Amino acid sequence: MRTAPLRRIALLLALVGVLTMNVSTFAATAGGTVTVWVWSWWDTQVPIAMQLWAKDYPGITLKIEPLPINGYLDKFSASALGGTPPDVIDLDVSWASTVAAKGLLQPLDDVAKMLDVKDYSPGVWASSRYNGHQYAIPNRAASYVFYYNKTVFDKAGVPYPTDNWTYPEMLQIARKLTIPGQFGIGIAADLSDPSNVMGLLAAMIWANGGDFLSADGTKATINSPKSVAGLTFWSDLYTKYHVVPDGTPNFTTTRDVIPLFEANKVGMLTSTSTAFDEFSQHKDLRWGMVLSPDKVNVSGGWAMGVPVGAQNVAAARVFLEWLAKPENMGKIMNRTPARLSVYKAPPWNNPEYAIFGQALKDARALPTVGDWASIQTVIITNGQKILVGELSPQQAADAMAQQIDALLAKK
Repeated sequence: MRTAPLRRIALLLALVGVLTMNVSTFAATAGGTVTVWVWSWWDTQVPIAMQLWAKDYPGITLKIEPLPINGYLDKFSASALGGTPPDVIDLDVSWASTVAAKGLLQPLDDVAKMLDVKDYSPGVWASSRYNGHQYAIPNRAASYVFYYNKTVFDKAGVPYPTDNWTYPEMLQIARKLTIPGQFGIGIAADLSDPSNVMGLLAAMIWANGGDFLSADGTKATINSPKSVAGLTFWSDLYTKYHVVPDGTPNFTTTRDVIPLFEANKVGMLTSTSTAFDEFSQHKDLRWGMVLSPDKVNVSGGWAMGVPVGAQNVAAARVFLEWLAKPENMGKIMNRTPARLSVYKAPPWNNPEYAIFGQALKDARALPTVGDWASIQTVIITNGQKILVGELSPQQAADAMAQQIDALLAKK
């Protein structure tokens, strides 16, 4: 009499087992080749990853393909839409929600459940999610810190900044540093460098209590009084106080600001560990680092997802869990890792790197709405119009809000 109910229970348990299949199960069944696309900064790290992988998973061939950043996202999108994507794609987290919203990534909630979320930088983890689901697993985290040029400071007779400073104090320092032959701070404002533009602009808006969107991501708030105050603070650096170099509306951090810093023409800039790697190569350059003013900074980084249409999904999940292990991430990443515990072991426990781990704890994610890439373009394009005198901060913010709301309405 109880046979049928027992069978139903058995079937239900079997179904639960399938639905909760974890990465260990995938590892037991995975084989073949797993293809991973990454940005070209991985070049030097590929041999390290390959050696470690072969030791742990000799039955699965790992193929890592570093690609140039120019056209990287377009190439991936074309491959995914054409049905020939890699098994794993490494994405700048500012792209993750946009790519997920287009239906090009598979949800990775099963992999995420196996990881210690509290061990990740909160900002980079949040940036890898979309619509309540995990679509990518972070491997690199980027926190913005302030770099200062000691030669520029000494020339102006200004004390070096400290970790407990504020944005108003930063402005006062920048004004004192701006003397003939040098400027207080360099900022990026060109559309071709969106991550670094937002790295400072977003922090200033947040520090003033503003934001880009409402909490539920359905409406623009960039034209609220607090947001406009932050936008005004950012643009005044160029239009009112003239503490940034001429030509700033078309500046990128790598092409323009960093070279000026290295030439002792700019006293401060904000950047991730990218600038640390660059400045470390210049032995004659005298520089230091402090946390961002008000301890407000923008979270960036890279995270890996599994595209829709991937040929070896099981092996892809094995790779994601494998790279997420602190011991592997610490050895493979040559930029600041996403997991906080990695900073307890070499080489990341070097005191020089401590500031990045500290900044990661306060790093805040940009919105993870589906069309963030287009929204970001709207913000930067109208921000440039303030710098060149075409619009006031309020006019630009109103234009941003109108265009952003139109994009959100298409969702």
